[in-house]
Amino acid sequence: MTIALCDDELPELEYLRRLVVSYYNGNKQFSPTISCYQSGDDLLLSMEKGQRFDVIFLDVFLGASNGVAIARKIRELDKRCSIIFATNSREHAIEGYAVRALQYLVKPVSPLALSEALDQALENSMAKPPRFVHIKTRQNMFSVLLSDIVFAESDARVITLYRGDQGKINFYEKLDNFEMQCNDKRFLRCHKSFLVNMEHVRLIANNTIIIKSGEEIPISINITRAKELFASYMASML
Repeated sequence: MTIALCDDELPELEYLRRLVVSYYNGNKQFSPTISCYQSGDDLLLSMEKGQRFDVIFLDVFLGASNGVAIARKIRELDKRCSIIFATNSREHAIEGYAVRALQYLVKPVSPLALSEALDQALENSMAKPPRFVHIKTRQNMFSVLLSDIVFAESDARVITLYRGDQGKINFYEKLDNFEMQCNDKRFLRCHKSFLVNMEHVRLIANNTIIIKSGEEIPISINITRAKELFASYMASML
């Protein structure tokens, strides 16, 4: 389990860290990796560089930043992590649930409240185990998380797999076969040469898919159908 704690007050951050450590000392099934951040921007920068978290604890008031706004940006990077708010005020509770927060804990966070929140986060994590595809190149074998795939491009039976900050992988395979291997509703075959992970799509416009990182992917299927599939996928994530 990878856990991020984000609070601009160092004593609060350390208190929360101790609670999490104590929880896992009594739950030997999992061994956590805990990362602490005193600003939402630092947390986002880490995620933009490829760091993934199973659970993120966020304060609503992060100095000059708003924790709910940070949570919205987190959701653009990761739709599946469990976000748990820990704050002094209930004022933003409705906004917190709007970004699909798992729970909303009021400070001082009690050990029981934290345990219940982490129990729920663990249940969510185990209910949806991460899926991988296995790729063989001339030199290596790779196990790639489906969520890490941004899109795949095929040219003369050579597939280039784009994984954002994690770089590209080139391997020999028909795109039809690779699409069947992925076999997941998040993937859209928008073109004979492109397979796109809709998790990473910002919008569809003018026969083009625009990826959150800025790349533009051509669409050769019916544009209305492409928009319907994207809308249906996004609705399923709410």
